[in-house]
Amino acid sequence: MKKILTLTLSSLLIIPTLIHAEFKGGFADIGLHYLDWTSDTTEKTSKKSHKDDFGYLELEGGANFSWGEMYGFFDWENFYNGRHAKPGSEQRYTFKNTNRIYLGDTGLNLYLHAYGTYGSPHRANFHDDMFLYGLGYNFTGNGYWFKPFFAKRYTDQTYYTGDNGYVLGWVAGYSFSLGSENFSVTNWNEYEFDRDASYAAGNGGKDGINGAVALWWNATPHLTAGVQYRYADNKLGESFLQDGIIYSIKYLF
Repeated sequence: MKKILTLTLSSLLIIPTLIHAEFKGGFADIGLHYLDWTSDTTEKTSKKSHKDDFGYLELEGGANFSWGEMYGFFDWENFYNGRHAKPGSEQRYTFKNTNRIYLGDTGLNLYLHAYGTYGSPHRANFHDDMFLYGLGYNFTGNGYWFKPFFAKRYTDQTYYTGDNGYVLGWVAGYSFSLGSENFSVTNWNEYEFDRDASYAAGNGGKDGINGAVALWWNATPHLTAGVQYRYADNKLGESFLQDGIIYSIKYLF
């Protein structure tokens, strides 16, 4: 934990200075999303992780600077239900923040990633925080991007706290046009391995996969609609494949 605190504090000291560097561009949006888990997923998780369908509001944004790039979102899940509703239906709060600090013009970057989700079904509080620190690389070209990373993982959750293996992951996308319409295909994927035995016992083993593939229709400069295939295997508290479809609409500022 001391390593994580040192890294976090160092990042907090560095980032305000870096923000004053040249701003290259960015985006911000607010979205309404609905995750429709498959019936098989809902049935098989009904006694443990309770994967019920839910809607959520999301604030999302990102920015590029001469020193690197930042991305983040905040989700308010089941915002129309009570905070202490039954498991699977309770309000939940989830955030993610990633930072890539360029290492000169090498294409390599220092990769920092924080994720957390919180809830209180039937007033039984739970949390799951993940911190990653490692190296990434940016492949970009005309209309496409592929940004892999490899990172050490630290977990702080209700049932386990400590070092928790490694993550090999990426974000990728491709933008294209069909006639006068603009589209993009995106994918994020995280492969976890060498997990701690205590954590692995409740998540399907020493390795697992988590991610989504999406098709986006950029209908106007301010309106985007999308369909995402969400998947997780040996992850999210279960030892089998969980999948579903996310229906999304976003307003870009």
